[in-house]
Amino acid sequence: MSDPPVAHDAPAALAGFLGRVPFGEAWELQRKIWRGLAEGRSGGDVFLFLEHGPVFTLGTGGSEAHIVSRRLSAGEAEVPVVRVNRGGEVTFHGPGQLMMYAICRLTGSGRDVHAHCRRLEEVFLRYLSGAGFEARRREDMPGLWVEGEKILSLGVGARRWVTMHGVAFNVAPDLRYFGRIHPCGEVGARVTSLERLLGKAPPLREVAGALIPICREVFGREVIWSEGAPEGLASWDPAEERSA
Repeated sequence: MSDPPVAHDAPAALAGFLGRVPFGEAWELQRKIWRGLAEGRSGGDVFLFLEHGPVFTLGTGGSEAHIVSRRLSAGEAEVPVVRVNRGGEVTFHGPGQLMMYAICRLTGSGRDVHAHCRRLEEVFLRYLSGAGFEARRREDMPGLWVEGEKILSLGVGARRWVTMHGVAFNVAPDLRYFGRIHPCGEVGARVTSLERLLGKAPPLREVAGALIPICREVFGREVIWSEGAPEGLASWDPAEERSA
């Protein structure tokens, strides 16, 4: 896809790498940011980069029948299952997988959730191209594949023209977890990772930092990068948010 024109009058987007965050806390943070954008109390879009502990997530219409087993092996703890307000079937999130949550206000001619999803894919397609790999889309399913194996999953929710959720990029997760589900509802799906392709994967923080200039190109706006939580989010308290 061609780059959109740079929206010089659009507020800069904020981006930061949060490290490992429990899924529930990250979801509440997304909802806090979503409310700020939907109610006009916040200016620019926000891109959150992070990883989770092991969790299976299901979209609003997803079927638990696609979860083959909640245990990686006998005697191990069950992987939590969380249903969230996005489209799609079951997927896995866990250590070594880079999440990019894009909380974005879609305005004017940009009120196109499908185009927003394609932009998210495009960011990682270009990253993989720079790493020497040709990633491909599929017309029947969101995400990206390298040599027929899925490396990126995508699920987006949108209300009041503000998006939540985003993509899960397999940098160096334990791929055995994907064998316990039918990823995105696809029986027999093959999954890969950057680690498998390269032999050794870079740290998640390094990958996130390398994605920022690509985000500027694809989304056509300035993106202000922080090594930690973006400015204004550093004091976020999940306990306070739950009691609000």
